[in-house]
Amino acid sequence: MPTFSFTDLLRPPEGWKVEHAILTTYSADLVVIVTALLALTDCDLDYRRTGSRVELVKAIEALRGRVRVLAQAGHVAIPRTAHPILKLLDQFLETVVTDENSSSWHPKVALLRYHSLEDATDRFWRVWLGSRNLTRAMNWEAGLILTSRADGRGQKVAGLASLGASLAGSAKLARLSAADVEKELTALTWECPPGCEVQKVSLFGPELAKGLPVPPANTERVFVVSPFLDSHTVRAMATWGNAGTRRTLVSTAVELQRLWQQDNSIFSAGFASVCMLPLPDLPVEGADLLEEEAPAAVETAESEELQPAGLHAKLFLATNRTQRQLWVGSANATDRGWAGRNYEAVAEMLIGRDTANALEEFIATCEQFQPKSLPSTVDENEQALEQARKLLASGWPLRQLVGEDAVEVVATLLPPLNNPAVQVEIAELGGVWNLWPHDVNRIMLPGVRRSQRSDFLQIRLSCGGKMCAWLQRAPCDPPPDEGRDSALIAQYLNPRTFLLWLRSLLDEEAARTGGGDWDVDDDTRIIGTTPDWSKLEADLMPTVEEILRAWARDSSAFIAADEKVKAYLSELQQRARESEATADVKLLQTFQMTWNTLATELR
Repeated sequence: MPTFSFTDLLRPPEGWKVEHAILTTYSADLVVIVTALLALTDCDLDYRRTGSRVELVKAIEALRGRVRVLAQAGHVAIPRTAHPILKLLDQFLETVVTDENSSSWHPKVALLRYHSLEDATDRFWRVWLGSRNLTRAMNWEAGLILTSRADGRGQKVAGLASLGASLAGSAKLARLSAADVEKELTALTWECPPGCEVQKVSLFGPELAKGLPVPPANTERVFVVSPFLDSHTVRAMATWGNAGTRRTLVSTAVELQRLWQQDNSIFSAGFASVCMLPLPDLPVEGADLLEEEAPAAVETAESEELQPAGLHAKLFLATNRTQRQLWVGSANATDRGWAGRNYEAVAEMLIGRDTANALEEFIATCEQFQPKSLPSTVDENEQALEQARKLLASGWPLRQLVGEDAVEVVATLLPPLNNPAVQVEIAELGGVWNLWPHDVNRIMLPGVRRSQRSDFLQIRLSCGGKMCAWLQRAPCDPPPDEGRDSALIAQYLNPRTFLLWLRSLLDEEAARTGGGDWDVDDDTRIIGTTPDWSKLEADLMPTVEEILRAWARDSSAFIAADEKVKAYLSELQQRARESEATADVKLLQTFQMTWNTLATELR
């Protein structure tokens, strides 16, 4: 089976630019969203652990209002290191609120529109759907990539326009209406993977499509691959085909053991083979010990290969002598996945013999499941935390009343908890935890400056030495604006990184990776460990020749740089004076005199 890098999927081809992007996920990690933004702006992360400060600021500026990430409320991870620049992601990430006792936002889709650098009206689309969340988990995953064709030579894919319109309606991007998306996608045909004929894509959910797949007639082989199961769906898939059909079920040992303990005959009736893989790594799931920090996520370059932790792919294959029908997407072999309770994205396709053989070879490597007679164990503290998470994530809306030096967090009701042993704490992103008593509906968070506000709040629940935590949206009043964005970026960029950014705006290749790794706070990484700034400042500052060449080549590049000077220079100068950074003050004054002289002539 072919493999791909998720960032390569997002990155525009040479000569093209991302115009809009909608990414949907069940759980999310802000650091992975940063990586996605970098990829969408053509940042090449191969052989690098992460992007640079200059690249991240350029990505945020370029994609503001163009990109939306939709994730399930209560399943956004709190970053291990809450860099203040991550507060700016509140303009990209929205959470979908559902009652997880009955329904979840669970589709994994990337809907991408690109336009040509030479002609902005020349567009193409790329669509991915599958099982991968926007987290740093390394699991066995599966997905489908479709690329549009304007020449009519590709395949028509039923349901794709409807799926795109539904996601655009949920994303609410100002310049990407659901009607426009549906119209554009309806007119296109699609380049499908070699040997595949994609018949239909569906968005399942409440009042949307639903229904377990129907296998082809005379089905001879059935493969069900799903990390999570329920007995109703497993029994239904055990009837696919006829008495001569050979069926194989692949899941995780934990799920197989759980179903077997409920009914030790559940697999014997319909499955000739039951196989297992490890449980997938699922960030923002379950509970941790309160006194222990969550383990640090593995940092790797995009090109580095790691062994997947466990099974997270969802695949359902039914074959006969002439036909190989595959369903792939986000839906597990559960009633929640297929009966319209969860929001799910699924593709139905016919695949070639080589792809089917590759799937069968992968399944053949899985270990056979051997049930064990084990006593059922229930951690009551973990159960209490999970129930409390669902109640607070779906039924406890918060808002922030922002003052000059403090934030008052207000809830519409008391914490909706049915267990007095569960303790609730909140904090600003990267801030100090504050206890939220069960009998109040508002608390103060002191020390939060207006320029540092964010729609993100940290929520932590604890009970019996266990804890769970997540990032929750709580809209600010007044809401974050361009002034907030400028203040955070000015704080993030020191004067020298700011000058590198300007040079990259004037010349796309200059200082492309400047400023050091985006998530490293040590400024000396910009150039080296012991820089001599007096010798290096001339190399950092845009030269008169560079400015004039940029103006002659493309005046818009100079205009864009001039806008950044107006937006950030005074803030950087003020910070340098307040911190008594004499060298920074001098550097910025020298730059300002040169820039103002040229700008007066060129504007």
